[in-house]
Amino acid sequence: MITVELGGGMGNQMFQYAMAKSLAHDLDDELNIFYNTDMFYPFLKVEKHQRYNLNHLNIDENFTSAKRFYYSIFSSKFKNNFYLFGEKRSFPFIYRDLFKHLKRKNDSITKKNKNSVPNIFLRGGWTNEKYFHHNQDIIRESFKITTPPNRQNKRLMDEISSKNSIALCVRRGDYTNPFHKAQFGLSTINYFNNAMELIAKKIDNPVFYVFSNDSQYVQKNISSEYPLIFITHNGVDKDYEDLRLMSCCKHFIISNSTFHWWGAYLSLNKNKIIIAPSPWNNSYAFEDIIPDDWIRIKCDRSECYNNLNKLIFELNDYCLFGNTSNSKFFNLLLNSKAVFNFNFITDSDNFYHGDKYLKLIIDAPNDGILKLNCNEVDSIFIGYYKGLSERYICLDKIISLNNIKLINMGESSINLKYIGLKY
Repeated sequence: MITVELGGGMGNQMFQYAMAKSLAHDLDDELNIFYNTDMFYPFLKVEKHQRYNLNHLNIDENFTSAKRFYYSIFSSKFKNNFYLFGEKRSFPFIYRDLFKHLKRKNDSITKKNKNSVPNIFLRGGWTNEKYFHHNQDIIRESFKITTPPNRQNKRLMDEISSKNSIALCVRRGDYTNPFHKAQFGLSTINYFNNAMELIAKKIDNPVFYVFSNDSQYVQKNISSEYPLIFITHNGVDKDYEDLRLMSCCKHFIISNSTFHWWGAYLSLNKNKIIIAPSPWNNSYAFEDIIPDDWIRIKCDRSECYNNLNKLIFELNDYCLFGNTSNSKFFNLLLNSKAVFNFNFITDSDNFYHGDKYLKLIIDAPNDGILKLNCNEVDSIFIGYYKGLSERYICLDKIISLNNIKLINMGESSINLKYIGLKY
């Protein structure tokens, strides 16, 4: 039996289900859905877009209750043959690397004897099409929307299908909160302008259909010499309608959003052009999500940092004041799993009234992850690559700058070449 935990918004839930559905097909096994946000995250308020949202799709809704799930785990008949698989975090049960137990060949999971398949619980994001690409026809069939469109959406579907339609997808909303702003980052207006300019050179008579969870922002900030049609009528309770409208478009410019990712992926246009921001996330922690045949356009969030003037930070007894031209480089060795604590100080009363940008330069022998801990927000994961990496992290105005911790989660020691903060 395969059980998958669903969580996050509709796009995240679709990735989780796609991974589990593909695995269940490959192993010819039963698939169950476990969705119980209150049990796993009782301290969180679940936003509307993070509720269970797959009931309008053509999926197998075999739910398992919390009582049944935990009884199954701890029953003597079950527990010795139970494995929990997660991408980066382990749940407090048995943790194993999925692909040490399930053989892979050419990125496809090969079938095994059904009697030898363990009971599997999948918990994670699974935001990589390689988990299910070999079963893409099955996934596309599962994600057909079964709820009929209303008259307004049906009219728009026909209109979109008849034009050189381009879905321009702008994710904001919860991405403006402190944690998401730091971890994920917002796709910049420059990114969208560059993407629109590029796609207009490739497509005759383009018509841009703008999808966003911040309609006021896009109507104020998105402009073009070509027709712009803003889709604002469906709302969060009918996000499946926006997904269907997006998938009717012929081409795509998307934000770093899994919901927008699926709108582009599910389009049946064989010649579709899909443009995505690079890096996908401000922190570089999640990059496998962009397929190789999509176009990547640089989304340079360092612009926000470079447009600021004041650079002030404290590092033990080493303090810097002034602008970038006065900054100095230092070299701090941070061993694997080591923790580096530091505080930022300033004599400016206005310093805490706006967003700040943290700049890191990391020299590493291998790819890895830094974890940034601040008191008021969840951990922020910052990816780095072999060699020199520059990273720019937005620290919201409400985030305290006292007792910030950097933890090297990589397997090798790294050198922190530079730490700076601008406001």
